[in-house]
Amino acid sequence: MKRHLLIFSTLIVIIVGGCSKENELQKSVLLYDDEFPDLPAYSEWGYNTFGVYYDREVFISNNSIVPAKVIVTNNSTSFVLDGQKGNMNYYSDYWNVMSITFKMSGFAPGQYTDLIVLNDTTLDLKNPACQVLLSIDTMVYRANILSGGLMFKRAQNLTVDKNQIEVILSGYFEFKALINDKPVTFSNGRFDVGISPDNFYNY
Repeated sequence: MKRHLLIFSTLIVIIVGGCSKENELQKSVLLYDDEFPDLPAYSEWGYNTFGVYYDREVFISNNSIVPAKVIVTNNSTSFVLDGQKGNMNYYSDYWNVMSITFKMSGFAPGQYTDLIVLNDTTLDLKNPACQVLLSIDTMVYRANILSGGLMFKRAQNLTVDKNQIEVILSGYFEFKALINDKPVTFSNGRFDVGISPDNFYNY
């Protein structure tokens, strides 16, 4: 009986330990850039952060909103970055909520592990196969791209105890666009996010 209890207790510790590792991976780790102190430093560790200058303001991930989602519908894939406009407080509430959606037509991965093909891929955002949508508070705008690109510098598998947990997408983006007929510049954008079954949608 004592032996069965010991085995059961050991299994519980292993399961809880595995779950806590996965929960830790979903958290955001914000390390600021030395050169651009309002933005996270570029990384490839799955820190679940992103940031970009929106003219003179900053659009950055926070600890309240899932920073990235990948949504596959109708033979196209949307890479969505959700956060806040303004670097008021990394733990701020849902004030100045903002998102950027990069929509790629003709690319429809069946599952999150297929995102590994994005490794070392650069997309010309002016290409008609790409769309950029901005959501600021409750308003949604389609950006008329003048120039710019989205670079998936690295896509890598993350395994824990030999189990596939997520695909880490890391890279850069910047573009100039007309939004609501006004010219804006997004500069020095970077992202380092983990995509797992929890934030990958195919419908």
